[in-house]
Amino acid sequence: MPLVLSQLSLRNKLFLSVFIPMVILVLLAVMSAAVLFKQYQNATSNVLTTRVTLGIENLIYELQNEHGLSAGYISSNGRLFKSALQQQWLTTDQNIQGLISSPSLLKTINNTKSNLELFNALQTQLSQSNTAQKNLVIERQNILELNAPHANDFYSATTQHLINFVSKLRFNSDNSDQVLLLSDLINMLKIQNLAGQERSFINQLLASPTLDHLAFQQYVETTEQLENSINNSLMVMSPNSHSNLTAFLNSEQYLLILNYREQLQRQFSQVIQIQAIEDLIGHDGINDNFNHYVATLNPKFLTLFRQKDIALKQALHKLANEHELTLEQQTIVTKLQRLAEDYQVYANQIEESQSAIPAITLKLMAQDVDFHNSLHQLQQQPPVINSLDWWQAADVGISKLHKLNTQLTEKIIRQNEIEKQQILSYFYISFIASLLFFYLIYLLGKNITQNLMNSVTGIVDDVEKLAQDPGLELDLAVKGNDEFAQISIAINQMVSERMKSKQALHRASAVFEHSSEGIMVTDADNNIELVNPAFTKITGYSLSDVKGKNPRILNSAHHPSEFYQKLWQSLAKHNEWEGEIWNKRKDGQIYPEYLKITAVKNCQNEITQHIGLFLDTSNYKQYEQDLWYKSNYDALTKLPNRHLFSSRLQQAIDNAKQSNAQVAIFFIDLDRFKYINELHGHASGNKVLKLTAARLETVLGPNDSIARFGGDEFVVIAPQAHNSDGAESLAQKLSEALSRPYILEGKETNISSSFGIAFYPEDGQDLEMLLHNSETAMYQAKRNGRAHYQYYAPEMNVEMLARMHLEQRLRKAVKQGEFHLEYQPIVDMRSGVITSVEALIRWQDPDYGLISPESFIPIAEETGLIEPLGEWILHQALADLADIHAQGIALCMAINVSARQCMNSKGICFSEVLKQALATHGIEAKDVHIEITESLLIEDKPLRLECLDAIKQLGVDIYLDDFGTGYSALSYLTQCPISVIKIDKSFIDNIADNPSDVKLIRAILMMAKNLELPLVAEGVETLEQWNFLQALNCDYAQGYLISRPVAKQQLLAFLQQSKPLQYLSNQSELKAVTQ
Repeated sequence: MPLVLSQLSLRNKLFLSVFIPMVILVLLAVMSAAVLFKQYQNATSNVLTTRVTLGIENLIYELQNEHGLSAGYISSNGRLFKSALQQQWLTTDQNIQGLISSPSLLKTINNTKSNLELFNALQTQLSQSNTAQKNLVIERQNILELNAPHANDFYSATTQHLINFVSKLRFNSDNSDQVLLLSDLINMLKIQNLAGQERSFINQLLASPTLDHLAFQQYVETTEQLENSINNSLMVMSPNSHSNLTAFLNSEQYLLILNYREQLQRQFSQVIQIQAIEDLIGHDGINDNFNHYVATLNPKFLTLFRQKDIALKQALHKLANEHELTLEQQTIVTKLQRLAEDYQVYANQIEESQSAIPAITLKLMAQDVDFHNSLHQLQQQPPVINSLDWWQAADVGISKLHKLNTQLTEKIIRQNEIEKQQILSYFYISFIASLLFFYLIYLLGKNITQNLMNSVTGIVDDVEKLAQDPGLELDLAVKGNDEFAQISIAINQMVSERMKSKQALHRASAVFEHSSEGIMVTDADNNIELVNPAFTKITGYSLSDVKGKNPRILNSAHHPSEFYQKLWQSLAKHNEWEGEIWNKRKDGQIYPEYLKITAVKNCQNEITQHIGLFLDTSNYKQYEQDLWYKSNYDALTKLPNRHLFSSRLQQAIDNAKQSNAQVAIFFIDLDRFKYINELHGHASGNKVLKLTAARLETVLGPNDSIARFGGDEFVVIAPQAHNSDGAESLAQKLSEALSRPYILEGKETNISSSFGIAFYPEDGQDLEMLLHNSETAMYQAKRNGRAHYQYYAPEMNVEMLARMHLEQRLRKAVKQGEFHLEYQPIVDMRSGVITSVEALIRWQDPDYGLISPESFIPIAEETGLIEPLGEWILHQALADLADIHAQGIALCMAINVSARQCMNSKGICFSEVLKQALATHGIEAKDVHIEITESLLIEDKPLRLECLDAIKQLGVDIYLDDFGTGYSALSYLTQCPISVIKIDKSFIDNIADNPSDVKLIRAILMMAKNLELPLVAEGVETLEQWNFLQALNCDYAQGYLISRPVAKQQLLAFLQQSKPLQYLSNQSELKAVTQ
């Protein structure tokens, strides 16, 4: 076959590739048409079969009606249903003739001739049907003569025969829905047949004068079969059929049928109980056992008699209570109960006398007759349901079932008719589509052939041109996306790659010439063949200097021989080596370079060349050194930073551990350094830090080390021999060096410092602990007044823990409201009148008692708790002031405000908080003034001044508290809206003993007078202090001489009872203090 195909032209090959599939498609189309024709035949056959089924279903329905009427006619001995039965015969005969003469029946049977077995079976069924029709005439005559004992069996067998005939009919369909519908139809016919049998048996029962037990058993069996058939059908039915049958079972007609069933079952249950009572009386009952006992006086019979007697009484009681008896039936049951009691009495009498009593025997014989007559009356009960009522109800139910079956059959017919039409439509559409398809295939094949031939011809022509001129830059036209287009693309790529190779050679040459990296190529013997200009620029050697020479001319003798041995071993093993190497330039200068050498091998895995690329890293090395310096040294002071310090301290610890020596750690912090930045600017602050670093370095020993930790913190490492005397000496030198004045902006400025000193190993075994403890000691030095040094002691950590504990209790106290306010009066020293009071907070801890504000206020400011605490003070003080005003006492209130309150964490100015509080409590601004300290003015000066101006605009005066104790500056008094100055108590205490304090107070008073600012003297406790201040024309006084801080109620009493200067009339200071 390949040889034959190779002999054909491309055009003929294309023709075959189109012709063969078309032949296959024609065969497939013919097969598809045959399948459609077969499906059409099946659909036609199914329509005929379904029409026959519909006729049989109608005949079954009419036979069931005839069956039910026949049963009622026979059971009533011809009294009932005669005319209806004869009319039904005519209807049944019409259906039989219609079915037999139906063309659909004959066609259906003839359609099965291809299946001989099925054809014979249908012929047999048809023959049996003819025989059954003849037997039907005979059976009807017997029914009319009331001589048809097997009528029920005849009609049941006939209808079942018809159902079997339906099941024999062949229904050919690939449609699962149709198959399921046919299954539903057969199941519904079975249900309808059993329902008809049930109707006949019940009609037979109800038409009889008395209930027939045998007929009832037949009814029970039929009803069970009907229920089972319904349940089984519901499990396999299609959803629609299931829904229809369920609707029927829930309909009123079917519920009425169920009600009739229950009534009939209850009546037969009563008859069964009466039969059981008769068994207890008759053979082997109380009658036989009593007679045996009378005849033999055998106790055995007496025991059996009593057992039967008890059972009889229970049965009679159950009959009377479980059934709704008529009045006549109730009378009979009562009579039977009395007879049973008489038997019991007679048995007891005979048992006592142990002899037969003739009179009793005769009397019981008469009662036995009455016994049996009564039972017979109970047993011969007429039906409680009227047979005509039952027939009407059952007939409606069966008619509905018949209607459902008819609808189901018609639905199957409709589906098959639709399927026939669909098959015809598919056939016509397929035929037309096939014609169009073949025509399109013809056109498509023709165009494809023409296109392929054109493409091949074009490619062949272009390839021939390339073959004639290899240097030709030809670009083949690419049309479409087929294989020929891919061939054109491949040829274009081949030409393009050839051009790229040329361009790559040009680029490689440009890279070699202009690369900033030095490139050196050696031969297999490691002799230099080629170098680039960068090589000459870096080493100073030109190509003529090094060509044919070994690269050893660059050797700097900086590396040992082992280094080069490892280099060649790596080349031999991995075909490359890279790393840092020191080489020598032509002028003799040694320089670092980063070198990578690659071995080039041929197909035989033999080294043909070595290529070396290197980069001069001299500048990079310098950058590394600069980077290391920046990461280890402080840029401002040029001192080691925290990183380098940590390494040096660890090294000092390791050395001390080996030599069993000490290491002293000095943690140094400049006091109030932030005020330098605030007052003089950051440039001055940086100058102080550099001067501090220089002073510290001048006093250090050769083994000492210093570092700047950040901000104004410095740390010194001082290794010690075996004692701390050297540390003490160094501490004094450091303190003296830093105590000298600094020249800032042409003026001397004193800046103190606080040291913390810790020793290894006594105060810590590692770096973190030593730093922590030395820092703790430094903070202790600040708390002790600053400007000195403090050795670490373990108690300091205890103090820190105590401070933390106090902070925790403070947070709890703020939440639980453990605070209250006390008030201390302020008097006018001229008139002695109390003009205002200062609100002072007090904390009464439940466990620790009264805690001083000096202990918890700094913590509150550090932690931010001063904000909620300050607001509480503000509102409580204003509320108390409102109460004081309500008593008719004109008084002002002084409230202390912390720097943290000036602008709270939410960014709200204190002026807004104050304004809202004044409005809340109805207090005028002139009756309130706030007290601030100098620290509030120093920190964040512009923002604080803006806030103070806003407070002043409200009409609230601002007092400067503790004047003279802070970082004082006269500029505060002129720049800030200060109304009153308060002299700190520390200056007042030593008036009598310290002339310098006297001079200072005089200077403050003079300054205040010049600035027209009133003065308040705090802490006035003696008459001597009062007189001194009064002589200097001090404006106001506050202190224990006037009154201690007291609660609001005590203050009210004091204000109401005191008179001006009354507290000065008593010469006993002690008494004045306790007032």
